[in-house]
Amino acid sequence: MREYPKTQMMTEVQIRNTSEQTRLRLLEAAREVFSQHGFQGATVREICRRAEANGAAVNYHFGSKDGLLAEALNFAPLKAMQNANINAGECPRMRLRLFILDLMLMLLDEKNPSSQCQIMARELADPTPALDKIVREAIKPLHDYLGKLVREIADEKTGEAELRRCVHSILGQCLFYRHSQPVLQRLHPRLRYSHKEIEAIAEHIAAFSLAGIKHLGTNLA
Repeated sequence: MREYPKTQMMTEVQIRNTSEQTRLRLLEAAREVFSQHGFQGATVREICRRAEANGAAVNYHFGSKDGLLAEALNFAPLKAMQNANINAGECPRMRLRLFILDLMLMLLDEKNPSSQCQIMARELADPTPALDKIVREAIKPLHDYLGKLVREIADEKTGEAELRRCVHSILGQCLFYRHSQPVLQRLHPRLRYSHKEIEAIAEHIAAFSLAGIKHLGTNLA
């Protein structure tokens, strides 16, 4: 094994550290730009400017803008949210309330935003080729998990089609507040998505949805 002088070894370590720091800055900047402008509106130049990186850095570290998006779309927080919900307790109604609150915080909390959720919301409104990855790795697992949770709450006679519509209805209500934020703020100029307001919205969606699921069971009786 070839041995290098200690000073050279330190230089190589420093180079690797600098390269990794650049890569992490690019990822952080990309999540910001993708969440603000979408995939089509995001430019490599703007991402590199925010990351304080050379214009060729994206191709060097990720191969292309598509490769950068694939790396930026890390849905670990969504998976962690689902795992935390599983361990939250045995009452499915309580877990639905927690699920909706956690999702709304990810979508709306300006002080602790989830860039992955914001990118996902943008893709739903203005799809790009990245949507296939988002559906496969984030949306389908989210739908499947919520579907199982709704099944625990619903009457056993509720059919699969109705359960699916319940899931779509719940997620549709959540995403409405994200997609319609510019309109809602013009309709209600004083509206701000404070933590208290997000909690109130989440509780309304949960109560409304639980009442709807219960009504379906009443109709089936």
